[in-house]
Amino acid sequence: MNSRSAYRLFTASLLSLMFLAPPARAQMGMGGMGRPGGGMPNAPMGQQPKDEGPAQQAPEETELPADLEPLGGYADQNRRRAQMFELDGYFRLRTDYMHAFNMGQGYSNMPRVGAIPPSAGQSQWTYSATRPGLPPFPLAASCLVPGPDVTNANVNATNGGTCNGNKNISTAAIRLRLEPTLNVTDQVRVRSQIDVLDNTIMGSTPDGLAGLTRPYSDMVPAAPIPFLYTNQDPPEVGQNGYLSSIRAKRAWAEIDTEFGSLRFGRMPWHFGRGMSYNDGSCPDCTGGTTVDRIALLTETYAHQVTLALDYGAQGLTSNQTSLGRINPNGYPIDLGQNDDVWQYMFAITKIDKPVQLRERIDRGEIVMNYGLQLVYRTQDMANQDTSCVPTLEKPTPDPGCLAAPVTGDRAASLRDIKAYLIQPNVWMKLYYRALTVEFEGTGLYGGMNKGGVLLDPADTEKAVTFRQWGGVLASELRLYRDAFFVGLETGGASGDQAEDPSQYLNYRWRFVRQPFGDRSIRDFKFSPDYHVDSILFRHILGTVTNAIYVKPAVSYWFDLQKSRQVGLSGSFVYSVAQVPVSTPGNDLGYGLEMNVSASYRNTAEGFYAGMNWGVLWPMGALDRPAAIWGANSDAKAAQVLRGFLGVKF
Repeated sequence: MNSRSAYRLFTASLLSLMFLAPPARAQMGMGGMGRPGGGMPNAPMGQQPKDEGPAQQAPEETELPADLEPLGGYADQNRRRAQMFELDGYFRLRTDYMHAFNMGQGYSNMPRVGAIPPSAGQSQWTYSATRPGLPPFPLAASCLVPGPDVTNANVNATNGGTCNGNKNISTAAIRLRLEPTLNVTDQVRVRSQIDVLDNTIMGSTPDGLAGLTRPYSDMVPAAPIPFLYTNQDPPEVGQNGYLSSIRAKRAWAEIDTEFGSLRFGRMPWHFGRGMSYNDGSCPDCTGGTTVDRIALLTETYAHQVTLALDYGAQGLTSNQTSLGRINPNGYPIDLGQNDDVWQYMFAITKIDKPVQLRERIDRGEIVMNYGLQLVYRTQDMANQDTSCVPTLEKPTPDPGCLAAPVTGDRAASLRDIKAYLIQPNVWMKLYYRALTVEFEGTGLYGGMNKGGVLLDPADTEKAVTFRQWGGVLASELRLYRDAFFVGLETGGASGDQAEDPSQYLNYRWRFVRQPFGDRSIRDFKFSPDYHVDSILFRHILGTVTNAIYVKPAVSYWFDLQKSRQVGLSGSFVYSVAQVPVSTPGNDLGYGLEMNVSASYRNTAEGFYAGMNWGVLWPMGALDRPAAIWGANSDAKAAQVLRGFLGVKF
């Protein structure tokens, strides 16, 4: 089925769902299922028919004088009953003091297997002196960064050195999140999400910094050097930062009818526990899953049903460089549909309303909520021009490659790839008295005719397959009037043998091609906003990937006064690699991490605060054995001290 046929089928399905579905109330979340207790205001139900019976006699009408006749209602007098404008959000400050996140390891210039292929298509890779091995996490800026010629003389902290004793990195960042809702009527609303100073590092934009970013800006700074700064300037792209001070992230509309709810725009997407699709709404979240979507939601037989069309990557547009000039004005046009990424989502869930759920649990019933979500993604053609893609042989692209107009030569790189992806997601949550057990699992299967930059340079014309999986099973027991919590969680994500010792371990900072002959991509990645720990998955690896973990946890909340509580919690996380060969030490165990935290919350005033201390004791998977790296270097313990201050409104 091509994209046009799928689009026609989707359109027909939308119309069928809208006009043939029974009257229902829309109470689902953006991702095909709302969280228990969440969701949008319900659409009005159809009126119930009256019982048949003898007709009642109408009362006698009393004739009123003409001057006492009631005035006619003004236009749209019943149009809006809800508050017209609502504003939700939060302001937060997060601090991180990281100690020895490089785990005692520095840059390595020792010969090793698996460094750089001397030529495309070699199954045995050899060492290249121009690509040193990097530590698992960036070192402090005061450490000497190796130059083109890697020798013991100019590489600091080689093979576990101390980097002049500087082991600490610290940061503090703020964010103001605004989530305004414009209620046009009781059934029609427009929602949005705007972040101000989004994750801006405190002290990162002094007025002495402007002008130091040349050639991007020729601004004359107010202070000639940062040391003489007198003010903090707002972040501006290309001048003193990489992000603007105000970022409009989401905007979408919701229309409730007796048949269901229609939603369209750029909106959040959440499913289940948020393992795979996470809207990033937690106060400590950083990003979140955002999708451009047209969706229909309805309810039938106590189940919520969602059908959605998502606009993925749309390829070249008229206000990019495809026409030989950059013109951000006017009405932008997508210049082709064959290179578009289309995504279709279907979900059916059973979620009890919070009040009904509480009543059933109090009666001692076993309550089961569950959901199934199916995602299908397709792309017929893709621009596989690799001139601007960093590679091992050419880590820095040509200076002007991104700014050059897309002429006929580059436009000709649009090629058939026939890519498709199918991802089923299953979620279920069991409630029985004080016990809850929750599971979420997913599998990702697909392929494409040409792997391109995903594969070894000799394999770029070969087909590639996707075979990935991930899952989480978590339980929680509430004791002592819901003050003491005992939990146990286990989860995992598939891994891949592809590796590159010349890059950091965090998936955001690495681009690894498959080795020659391997054309199956198997590394699944949790949403980075699904938090398991404070060091390994959150910072070192960036998320749960190529790992299996077990996490017991306890917490206790002390009531101070009404709506004021202090909480203490602790957890251990033991993790192993799913594919050991892709770890630095080619070993199984990642390590054991302990996290202890203290929290304060005042729900009446919306104030939250907390402090967390974490320690990671690494194991063999994070070591550097001499057989691979040329010299033995055991990973050392890493620590973090995290602080949080927030106001929710």
